[in-house]
Amino acid sequence: MPTSRPKRPSRTPRRPEVRARLERSRERVRARRQRTRQREQLITAAVKQYIAAWEAITVCETTRDHEIDDLREQIARVQERTAEQIAAHRAQQALAAAAIRDQGQTDDDVADLLEITAKQARQLITAARADTDSGANPAANLPGSAPPAPKRPTAAEASPSPVTGPAQNGGGVTDAWPTDL
Repeated sequence: MPTSRPKRPSRTPRRPEVRARLERSRERVRARRQRTRQREQLITAAVKQYIAAWEAITVCETTRDHEIDDLREQIARVQERTAEQIAAHRAQQALAAAAIRDQGQTDDDVADLLEITAKQARQLITAARADTDSGANPAANLPGSAPPAPKRPTAAEASPSPVTGPAQNGGGVTDAWPTDL
């Protein structure tokens, strides 16, 4: 005859308060897991938001740097073009001063007519002669063509302030290159 298995002791039925307590415990564990998932989702969303903002900042900085480089190049071109134009105008000033001098006027007369110092008049006249002596083509000074720039005074000769002429600067002698003739 086959042997029969011994029967397991049956579970004792749990009391209702034990079941309720176990159920409340399971519910707390489920609620904790749900809050943990929500926190992880919030953290993941915040990290994504942070990285998106970081990427946008990088794009802004790159765009800014390119625009600044473009503007610097534009500024350099404007400065170069302006320097060439100023040199042409100064050459015209020098030629004008030399033309007045060639009409028999003294350096002091030229200075008085142009409202600059005698030293500045001499510098203009010397610059015009230097251009003429260096073989500069007089036809190059016609309107529409840029004449060669006159010799500029050295830093020791130049003053950082613009020259306004003897009537405006009290008649004193300055070493500045005339800028507003």
